[in-house]
Amino acid sequence: MDQDLTGKQTELVAWIQKQMPHATDVSISEMEKPGMGLSSETYLLHLHWKEGGVPKTTGAVLRAAPQSRGIFPEYDLGLQFRIMQILQANTDVPVAEMLWLEEDPAVLGVPFFLMKRLEGDVPQDFPSYHGTGMYFEATPEIRRKMWWDSLDKLVKIHKLDWKGLGLDFVGVPGPGIAPVKRQIDYWDHHLKWLKETPEESHPTMESTLTWLKENMYEPERVTLCWGDSRIGNALFSRPDRDVLAIMDWEMAFLGDPEADLVWFYTIDKQASRGYGLRPLEGTPTQEEVVARYEQLTGWKSKNLVYNEVLATFRFGLTVIAAMKNLRSRGIPIPDEMLLNNFPTQHLSKLLGLPSPGPDQYAEEKVDPSQVVATVQFHFTGPSGYDWYLLSDKGSLSKHTGCVDNPTCTIKVSPEDWKAIQSGDLNRLEAWSAGRLVTEGDHGLLSFLEADIAKYSQM
Repeated sequence: MDQDLTGKQTELVAWIQKQMPHATDVSISEMEKPGMGLSSETYLLHLHWKEGGVPKTTGAVLRAAPQSRGIFPEYDLGLQFRIMQILQANTDVPVAEMLWLEEDPAVLGVPFFLMKRLEGDVPQDFPSYHGTGMYFEATPEIRRKMWWDSLDKLVKIHKLDWKGLGLDFVGVPGPGIAPVKRQIDYWDHHLKWLKETPEESHPTMESTLTWLKENMYEPERVTLCWGDSRIGNALFSRPDRDVLAIMDWEMAFLGDPEADLVWFYTIDKQASRGYGLRPLEGTPTQEEVVARYEQLTGWKSKNLVYNEVLATFRFGLTVIAAMKNLRSRGIPIPDEMLLNNFPTQHLSKLLGLPSPGPDQYAEEKVDPSQVVATVQFHFTGPSGYDWYLLSDKGSLSKHTGCVDNPTCTIKVSPEDWKAIQSGDLNRLEAWSAGRLVTEGDHGLLSFLEADIAKYSQM
């Protein structure tokens, strides 16, 4: 388990003081982790100081590289910082104001940077935003607005003069197929890196990589690409849900903007079908996204299939790496999940490959008028007890005791569950620490999130 950097506030304050030589009485407060950080670690905090004797304060965000094995082979926080710094100073692409960068791990044990905090909301990945949270609670009109505003910002990124902005340090690809080959080479390296032994095999991913190498193409243009382009990486204002900031540039590259476009809608398939959920009303279709992008850019998309295979392959590798990361933290992840998951199932269908296993993503499963399911709770500890929630085609009821063959099971202490429901304990952090164990249909858990919260209080 990575060390919690909240325990290094003294070292952090001393470092910040050096960045603010004219400030006095520098301190930080309310430093906390909003999530468990499978890639970069994120901490929220408030920074306080005096300037000319006048007290000042600002919200800040600290992003740090993982202290142990993450989901990428390398973490170049300096690259992310410099991209956002250039965008914030020279373009109308909305990003947070960057404060300071420290690439020497001697200060906190890992490289890190600080940026100013913006107040807003982000559609969450776990549970899926198609089943709970701010996107789920929004009207169809607001959801559509969120998509189109995010797409507008993606177009702004792709239209930038990256050469004039001095973004060559991101990595300029050569001519011909080189922009695509550069990406394939990186993810080939990623696949090799995540294997723990020479014998470890991922048949679907390996066959997909062969196909990607055999079908590389020459893109018509090279632009700055966000890399992890999705509504889940946009910060939205309250209550209007305009895009306040484009976040998470750790996968940024110079290459074919079509790869960014396809990632933008392909990752949403994981957030819906990957959880067994229907896309919420207002979510645009793939065809609508492509048509609007082509209208805004004036560019014709020509390699959508290739880039959907590439996007699914890229995402699949991060899924495998994340599951291995969780398993290293003590979360029981069976081997079959590494081989048979939504990305590998989707790749097998796209390319006509052998199925990696039973297909639980064959169709969207959740229809509120048809759901018959049970959610079993095992409240652990001295004050623990068992109860279950029965959902029978729109009718819900709470029962004490245990039920045979529940659709899904939740194991947690009553105290931790109460803290999760109130927001005092982050669900993902509790899960990563083993304090929350969930088994069975996670899509159903997302779909019944509001009902579970309601009946937990009864």
